[in-house]
Amino acid sequence: MANAFQTKTLKVTTTLTDLVPVYTTGQVVVHAVFISNRTTSDVKVDMGVYDGAGVLDANRQSWILYQTIVPPESTLTIEKPINLESSATDTEQRRVMSKASGNSAIEILASVLVIT
Repeated sequence: MANAFQTKTLKVTTTLTDLVPVYTTGQVVVHAVFISNRTTSDVKVDMGVYDGAGVLDANRQSWILYQTIVPPESTLTIEKPINLESSATDTEQRRVMSKASGNSAIEILASVLVIT
């Protein structure tokens, strides 16, 4: 087994976008997520676990954050592991996606371990 420690970054927009994409093999663990608000006003953030088939509400498996306010010029930290399933089948794959109430206000950094 090989371990690959990866850093995933995302400048969040109002459109739901992959933070941690689908993996078709191995195991994936998101160890920590840092969500920074670079503006001088509150910004709401959504983050969820979706399957590999699409980004519709029907493909969302669970919310990690829902309409969570990140105060101005601050960082919200999630330090609990999030285990993602990898699979060759779209509906069994898992990925983390995020969006915000304002474009370019939020930056996210995630520490990800990929075990193959």
